[in-house]
Formats: sequence, structure tokens, C-alpha cells
Amino acid sequence: MIENYLLEELVTFQRMGTLKKTAAHLAVTQPTVTRGMQKLEDGLGVKLFDRHPNRLELTAAGELAAKEAAAVLRRQELMVNRVQNFVAQNQALTIGAVVPGPLIILKRLAGAPLFNHQVDERLVEPERVPEELTDDRLGMVFTTTDLTGPDLISQPLGGEHLFVNLDRFLPQANQTAVSFKDLAGLSFVVLDDIGAWKDVIGKEIEDAHFMCQDELYAMDEITRYSSFPYFTTNVTAADPSYHPVPANNWVERSIKGPKAELTIYVTVKRQRQTQVQPLVDRLKAAWAKLPTTPTTGGTNVLK
Repeated sequence: MIENYLLEELVTFQRMGTLKKTAAHLAVTQPTVTRGMQKLEDGLGVKLFDRHPNRLELTAAGELAAKEAAAVLRRQELMVNRVQNFVAQNQALTIGAVVPGPLIILKRLAGAPLFNHQVDERLVEPERVPEELTDDRLGMVFTTTDLTGPDLISQPLGGEHLFVNLDRFLPQANQTAVSFKDLAGLSFVVLDDIGAWKDVIGKEIEDAHFMCQDELYAMDEITRYSSFPYFTTNVTAADPSYHPVPANNWVERSIKGPKAELTIYVTVKRQRQTQVQPLVDRLKAAWAKLPTTPTTGGTNVLK
């Protein structure tokens, strides 16, 4: 069996090109690297190097061996990470999301937690969800698509509905509900990190201008003291930072059409379904109590 340090020396030599640079990079002596290369050749039983005065070059077999050595080291690192991540998720499940709304509901669940968990506030790119779950970097993810397959299972929680908050003097404010077409050409204040909702409003509202804000505080201040429209959802009322503004200043209106609603799923590895099911049941119960139509205007924004 070939020891890992020999593979690492070979990969480093291929990258650095000389014994001197390889030794310096690995913080060992040059004779140590020379002995290691000879030991590796003896172990494989093939010639890996062409030896010249003051120079050592990889043969074609050596190049192949270096490529395979790099792959072995990567697989070993992945194995270690996966095992460590698996144990970590069993001790404290890390929960992520592709949109921020479900994390609001999760944090507002009453009572003691059903198991140790922590929330990753950074939204996950949707295309990375399968890998994050498979490698146990995340134990559970709120998604907007059903990813059920051989390794993963998704359960629907419910819908998140998009609302728009309008100055009461805008003509659209006189409607009980508006379409994306009705909002064309307007300028909106939007929190930057809202996941899939940012794609929805960007694609569906023609000729709109979006003033994106990185910080929630800045967003709150702008919406409190300006007349720029902004978006909320039916999850907003569950947010502890929700502060209704006087109804004579703003009106909150539903946006019509299928694109104004996202179905939210809980997605996990199949082997974790039993572990998370009690939490999923509580989330479903909480979601069922959310309003599906606007209540009042609010300074809190879609987040």
C-alpha cells in the first residue's frame, strides 16, 4: 500500500517542476523528497522519472501516476469531509434555504426545539442543493422545487404569496389585486438577498427599476420615509421585525398570476426523513395558519 505522503510528494513535484521547489513547498529537505520518489517508483514497479544531471523529469507513466495520485488524495479528502459532516449533522442539523421566508417561520416556532439544529442564514444557490445535502454540509433545505429522487425527498409545506406595497395615491392602489403588468415601469426598493423572488420580479415586471439594498435597516428606513413601492409576502406577518404603518399611507395588494406564488418544500436526504419529520409536521401546521391575502401595509420587507 502506497503511503499518502508519497502521493503528495509526486503531485507537488508535478506542479512545482523541481525537487528544490517541491522540498521547499512541503517544508522538508531535498534528499527526503529524492528518497520518497525512489520509494514510490519501487512500490509501483515502473519508471516514473527520467534522470538527468541536476534535473529530474516525469515520464509518461509518471505523469499518469501524478494525475491518479491527485485524484486519490481528492477522494480521501472528500471521504473525510463527508464522514465528519455526517457526524456533525447528527449532532446538530444545519438548515438552509433558497428563499428567506421559510427561515422566518422556522425561527418563530413556539416551544423547545425538537432536536439540535442551527440555521445557515446564507441563501443556497438552487443548483447546489443536491450536492450540499448529499455531502452533509446541510441537513435540511427549504427549496422551491420538488427534488424527490433516489437520494433526496421533498415534502411541500405550502405557498408563499407575493404582495406589493403601494403608496395610496398610485392608481394601482385602487385595485383589490394587481398583475405584474400593472407594475410595469415603476421603481421599487428591494432587499438584495431574496433568492428566487429576485428572478421572479426581474423577469415578470417590464421596464421596472430595482433599487437593491444590502442591509435590512437601510431598507426599513427607505420604505418608512419614501413612497417607493416594495414587496412583502404572506410570511411577513410572522417576522418579529414587522411594524405596520398607518393604513392611510400604504396599501398592500396581492399580485395575481401563478408566478406570484412559490411552493415551498422541505428537502432532505431520504435517510434523514424520520429525523426531521416531527419538525416538518410543526412547520406544516404553522404554515397552514399564514394568511393568503394581504392584511395591512408594513415597513418590513420581503427577506
